[in-house]
Amino acid sequence: MSPDRNRQVMRLALTPRWLAFAGLTIILVVAAVLLGRWQWDRTQSILTAERAAASQAMPIEQALPPKNADLPDEVIGQPVILTGTYEPSMQVAVTNRELAGNPGVWIVTGLRLADGRVAAVLRGWVSTAEEAAAAVPTGPVTVTGVLQPDEPFYADAASAPGTVASIASGRLSTLWGEPVLPGYVTLTTELPPRDAAPAPVPATVQTGNVAFPLQNFVYAFQWWLFALFGIVIFLRWLLLEAREGRGSDASPTEQPTD
Repeated sequence: MSPDRNRQVMRLALTPRWLAFAGLTIILVVAAVLLGRWQWDRTQSILTAERAAASQAMPIEQALPPKNADLPDEVIGQPVILTGTYEPSMQVAVTNRELAGNPGVWIVTGLRLADGRVAAVLRGWVSTAEEAAAAVPTGPVTVTGVLQPDEPFYADAASAPGTVASIASGRLSTLWGEPVLPGYVTLTTELPPRDAAPAPVPATVQTGNVAFPLQNFVYAFQWWLFALFGIVIFLRWLLLEAREGRGSDASPTEQPTD
């Protein structure tokens, strides 16, 4: 804008009427910004609460419905608690598994739950299946671990007795002679603890992704857009009135005299 136009806009903006409009606009903008900030903080609070809830271990009986044939997607990576007794006849070594660059096997053992069902528990890594640490624990145990999906690769690959190429509940059901719960549990802690136990294996899938509170997120940006819209509308009206005032203040063309 030209210097004259700028001065005209400033004079108009400093009139009592437009100062009142400016004050009202500032109040509305500040309120919208604060409301947007509140919705943003609300979004973060919901995410934190949902992640905290998802990280809490729950009994596996609650995570898996009694007659569920497949592992629900929403419980993959869910920490769970299992209480029962390991079955000595239900143990396999998962071949060709490394830990920290060292070759070895994973030890997977069937855990008989109180309701009679069997869950596959990845107890950990050993260099060979003959190690003392691979021996099946006796007596009741309480296991905390992370639910993992079946490994889809090499599920039907031929393997030596007592070994498998991957962890698949269908394959384990065939080997162990009875249904096994879908997926498997990667052990994190076990009570009572044992002096000799397989080395812990990090869970492939960890809980971390929870439903994003999109509604609160959108509300936050809506309030901030309202704040921006209020500023734009105020400036637009101010410029339009300044333009109209300039036209009305212009001197009319003088008419010629007789």
